Amino acid sequence: MLSVMGYFLLGSAIIALGVTWQVSRIENEWWALIKYNLMISPFLFFANNLLSMGFGKGHEVMPNMAAVVAFQTVIYYSFLVLFAYLLMGDKISLTKAVTGVALMAAGIWVLKS
Repeated sequence: MLSVMGYFLLGSAIIALGVTWQVSRIENEWWALIKYNLMISPFLFFANNLLSMGFGKGHEVMPNMAAVVAFQTVIYYSFLVLFAYLLMGDKISLTKAVTGVALMAAGIWVLKS
C-alpha cells in the first residue's frame, strides 16, 4: 500500500502543479498553450505512468477500482487546493476545503463497503 501512496502522491502532485502553473503563469492563447504543453508533456507522461502503476497495484490491494480512483482523486484535489493557494494566492476557506476532502473521503468509504 505504501508504493500505491507514493505513486499517487508523486503523480498527482506533478499533474496538479502543471495545471496550476499553467493557469497562473501561461497566457491563455493558443500558441503559448501549445508551447507549454509540448514542454510539460514528458512530465505528464511520467506522472500518468506513475498513476497507472498506482491504479494497478491499488486494485491488487483493494479490488474495488472505483474506490482506488476516488482515493487518488482526493490526493489530486488536495494538491490542487495547496498549489492554488501557494502559487495563485487563491483565497480558499480552510473549513470548506477540509469539508470537501472529508466528503470525498466519505465517498471512498461508501464505495469500499
